[in-house]
Amino acid sequence: MSNKLALFGGKPLVKDHKRLRLDWPIVDKSDYGAIKKAFDDRDFSGRGSKRISDLEYIFSKYYDGLYATALNSGTAALHLALISLGIKPGDEVIVPALTFVATAMSVIHNNSIPVFADIDRKNFNILPSSIEKNISKRTKAVIVVHLHGAPADMDPIIKICRKYKLKLIEDVAQAPGATYKGRKIGTFGDAAIFSLMSQKNLATCGECGILLNKSKNDKNRAEMARIYGEIVKSNTERIYNSYTLGWNYTLNPIQAAMAISQLKKFNKITNEIQYRARKLNNALNKFGWILPPVESEGTESVFHFYRFQLNSNYFDYKCVGRFRQAVQDALNAEGLNVRHYQKIPLAGQPFFQKNDINKELPWSLNSNSYIYNINDYPNTLEVINSTLILGAISSAPGYLLCPGTIEKYLLGFEKIDKNIHKLLSYADGIKYSEPWEEMKVISDSFGAKYGVFSSGG
Repeated sequence: MSNKLALFGGKPLVKDHKRLRLDWPIVDKSDYGAIKKAFDDRDFSGRGSKRISDLEYIFSKYYDGLYATALNSGTAALHLALISLGIKPGDEVIVPALTFVATAMSVIHNNSIPVFADIDRKNFNILPSSIEKNISKRTKAVIVVHLHGAPADMDPIIKICRKYKLKLIEDVAQAPGATYKGRKIGTFGDAAIFSLMSQKNLATCGECGILLNKSKNDKNRAEMARIYGEIVKSNTERIYNSYTLGWNYTLNPIQAAMAISQLKKFNKITNEIQYRARKLNNALNKFGWILPPVESEGTESVFHFYRFQLNSNYFDYKCVGRFRQAVQDALNAEGLNVRHYQKIPLAGQPFFQKNDINKELPWSLNSNSYIYNINDYPNTLEVINSTLILGAISSAPGYLLCPGTIEKYLLGFEKIDKNIHKLLSYADGIKYSEPWEEMKVISDSFGAKYGVFSSGG
């Protein structure tokens, strides 16, 4: 193998990057059979479906007997988690500055107000000290996201929530099967949510969400909100009687059938994902300029995304963003695609940058003034600037489980290591802007094209 980087005219390691990834989720005859059986039974309605109640029972059993409610998306589960715990319009809910936007949007769906907390620079999860810093008299809940499958630091977070009498919701959308000090993530909070959309580690065909509650009364509230505020049970006549405000968050039994089938294989697949990710971690540890995904002491990640950090300080190179871009260019030229996962903190997205935001619902429901400034989240900015995600698209399992893929990526990192000083010189010449500045330009361009507001100042 030539050590010359493809970026500098060498031969790429991979001709077709699509061959680096298995189609996800992995589907076999048992999945086809489960879906066919649902069709044969003509089980098409989510109202009173036994398959949906079976999924809830199996999920409840897997998660230590907590009360499970199956829904049509993880976002719906987040919304109903807030409703089930009695979070009211105008209440503040603390969420991490780096996560998928649904975490914050679900708070707004409830007419509650998201307040962003900074993240830990090592495991990318919400920082306990930043949670406490952002608590006000209006704060009623904290949503902890176990980002990329890595458990958050739960002990201090639980302590803070107890101290201030806050409800704790775990967003386990990316982390089913992960553990913290030997205990399953999703069993620590007052409620927990899961997403089983088709690219998650535990996946179905399309979308699916699960809400876990510790209290039967909380589950009852969630069940009513799931379908127009009604009480709908299996094998009983629907009486069309709404007790509270509700939505249509019912799950399709076809998706429930596949989810049940996938659950039977989940532990085995998770173990293989962890084995392959840790194998890559161990191999990358020899390079001082790469920091592989962290599994903090006492935790087990499930590596939904394989997010690694670049350490330019290893060379006393000052601009980590330039170095990160150079590594990204080099790997992509080898056919070993890597990418950014979100280039701006949630608070910087256009929706949160409207000049009149305090005049709109839900912000107008209390007298506090809200200003979302990305510079309030320095750790988040640093993580965005210094990290890359393995793969061109989708989540990590399809790459980690594809035979030969991690070995090819390792060869790419070795080529970079042998050309590192030339790559640093290349980094000096890059036309570079910070990712969030780049994102603002893109955002404003799209906003102008589609006639929506600018991303603000």
